Amino acid sequence: MMKAHRRWWPPAILGGLVLLLASTGLFLMLRPAVPAAKPLVIPTMSATPSAIPWPTPTSPQWSEWEDLGGSFTSAPSVASWGVNRLDVFAQTAGQTLLHQAYDDESWYPPADLGPALVGGPAAVAWGPDRLDIFVRGTDNQLWHNAWGGGAWVGYYPLGGYLTSSPAVASWGKNRLDVFARGGDNALYHKSWNGLGWSEFVRLGENLEGAPAAVSRGPNLIDVFFRGRDNHLYQKSYDGSTWLPSIDLGGGLHSDVAVSSWGLRRLDLFREGDNNTLQHRSWDGRTWTRWKTIGTRIDDTPAAVSRDENQIDVIALGTNGHLLQKRFCALKGAC
Repeated sequence: MMKAHRRWWPPAILGGLVLLLASTGLFLMLRPAVPAAKPLVIPTMSATPSAIPWPTPTSPQWSEWEDLGGSFTSAPSVASWGVNRLDVFAQTAGQTLLHQAYDDESWYPPADLGPALVGGPAAVAWGPDRLDIFVRGTDNQLWHNAWGGGAWVGYYPLGGYLTSSPAVASWGKNRLDVFARGGDNALYHKSWNGLGWSEFVRLGENLEGAPAAVSRGPNLIDVFFRGRDNHLYQKSYDGSTWLPSIDLGGGLHSDVAVSSWGLRRLDLFREGDNNTLQHRSWDGRTWTRWKTIGTRIDDTPAAVSRDENQIDVIALGTNGHLLQKRFCALKGAC
């Protein structure tokens, strides 16, 4: 016979479990709900420009042509020994070379520098009150004349056999580098170091016309020329050696001119179709495309930078006059 206290023990345990589960459910129902987790948002820079106004960049400015007059028969050359000085050289009737100077206020009357030249001259200034000009003589030699101390020293021959007008560059005092196409259409180089002239050195290549040359700094030279395939080529000297030429593209139908205002700047100019003046530039990394910036020119233009962000272009106009166009990267700076 089962004892009385054992008869109610199992129902008591079962009842306790039911009460425990019921109270737990009631607690869960009455506890405040946990908010849903929000995604982590990492702040980013807004693509919308800041409301703070930025200065509006000034567009580079090319001037209109200024007609300098005269009656000329060759492409000109231009040099500068300072920010307020331009010296222009061009051939007139009778194979005579004329020189015209500008002092930032007015142009001086042209001066006659004598006969005996073929094609256009090359000019450069390596210091204040110093000019060097080079021409191809009627004997196809290279001839040199220099201005210093207030007078021209007169022409003297430097030899060679030229089949194009020469080009000249200078990276500093008492340094001159002259280039021309030879009888075999190759590029030839002759230099002056302040003590004497080197012999002509053959640099190779296959030129269709005359080269153009410029120095961006000490021991740096860039030469540009049109190849026989009508491509534009660049050949550079890095201070120790001449680098292999670089093909800058085809479609060239004239020679080019070049100027530089610094280590990472080159500007090229050419006569394009329909007597247009065309320009492209290098900023130390890439070249722009050719762009038309003028009309009414009749031969390869000339260019020089008198100061940073400035260029003067001189061209033979279709009317036989010399034309001048100026570039200022900063509006109102020149």
